[in-house]
Amino acid sequence: MKYFSRFHNRGQNLRPPDLYEYFVDNFWFKTIDLENQKINEPLRGSHKADVVIVGGGFTGLSSAFHIKQRFPEKHIVLLEGACCGYGASGRNGGFCIATSLLDWEQSDPEIRQQSLVVSSYGLDFIKRLISEYGVNCDFEENGMLTVALNEKQTKELEEYRDELRLFGLDSTLIQGKELEDEIKSPLFVAGLKEPQGAILNPAKLVRGMKRVVEDIGVEVRERTVVTRITPGQVNHIDTELGDIRAPILVIAVNAYAHKLGFFKDRVFPVNVYQIATEPLSKAQWESIGWGNRQGVSDMRNLYSYSIPTADGRILMGGRDFTYYDNDAISSGNDKTVTQRVEKNLFEFFPQLEGLRIAHAWGGITAFTLGKILSVGMIGDHKNIFYGMGIGEGVPSTQITGRIIADLMAGESNEFTNHFIVNRQIPYAGPKILRGVFGRGVKWMIKNLGYSPIH
Repeated sequence: MKYFSRFHNRGQNLRPPDLYEYFVDNFWFKTIDLENQKINEPLRGSHKADVVIVGGGFTGLSSAFHIKQRFPEKHIVLLEGACCGYGASGRNGGFCIATSLLDWEQSDPEIRQQSLVVSSYGLDFIKRLISEYGVNCDFEENGMLTVALNEKQTKELEEYRDELRLFGLDSTLIQGKELEDEIKSPLFVAGLKEPQGAILNPAKLVRGMKRVVEDIGVEVRERTVVTRITPGQVNHIDTELGDIRAPILVIAVNAYAHKLGFFKDRVFPVNVYQIATEPLSKAQWESIGWGNRQGVSDMRNLYSYSIPTADGRILMGGRDFTYYDNDAISSGNDKTVTQRVEKNLFEFFPQLEGLRIAHAWGGITAFTLGKILSVGMIGDHKNIFYGMGIGEGVPSTQITGRIIADLMAGESNEFTNHFIVNRQIPYAGPKILRGVFGRGVKWMIKNLGYSPIH
């Protein structure tokens, strides 16, 4: 008992044990009835392909689509350890932000416009999946609302509005009655309405994308855990039950990449969490407004994000993250974090006190110093392509697939010349110190109001 008490209080994040993750209390998974979905057979025996993609999330599926469109004759095999969308792609906040890949540092008007074309592609591609391929993902293009909680953040919103104008994008700063007409919270003092952006069900999108890529001829193998990758002129990929060789490899596993030996000193996993309420009554919705159903996020460094779901719930995430020592992966729940998200929900909307939280879940995502997203190619033979790092995942991963296909084709255009292509990811420091560093960063954000890793 004495030993347990000392261990329990040693100040480290206590990672849930390495048990098989049979069930995740993810609202999105419930909406697609994941437990009863058909999961593809694993890869067995020895095989060859023209392109192997490791990872069945948005990046892998977008890469599969765009490569197959560009090279219809190629045999493309996608390997997914669990089922497509089981990781971050099926567990996120349902945000689809059209401005996530704008080059804010760029002053040249022409390059800014090219940056806008690239950044807008993710949202446009999702709309194409819906209109041309019949993907139903509860898509609502209602724009975004970013809220300020104090005067300092209001000034930052004004600066952000001015930056958007440099790209030719309109946005509207609202306060007082205008803000209250939009959404009712005692903590919100200003808001910036952006017409660009949407909300959606990410699990429906990713499972719909799986269907689309299979329909155009991509071979998808689920329940196929990759155990080792040996790069070369022909890459050799070992799995639990088989192996496959291909001259071209796409690494699309992001936060899991270090487990396969890629970017392990650059990218490391952190855990983020979301909650979903029970459906609100008509009176509860009237008490908070939110009639325009935008995605809402705030201006804090450890910000929160929330959306109204298609069946009338509030989904909220953010406010905290965890890093488990030694780059350990834990995709399960951590109620110490989800309880903070719940507390934040009722601070924003005290009029909803008593509303039941119906679901709480978490999962890993990638983190990099400087919050860097990078897409490019590596390896002695320049035949390994990747998309890695931090971005507004739902739209930016769709863009990543397009960039990878264009790089593979040897194109020179606004996509292959975008600033994230072959972008250097900063060294993450010794693994043994990352836990200490991560806790220090969170302390600075919470207590000093800024982050040293911007």
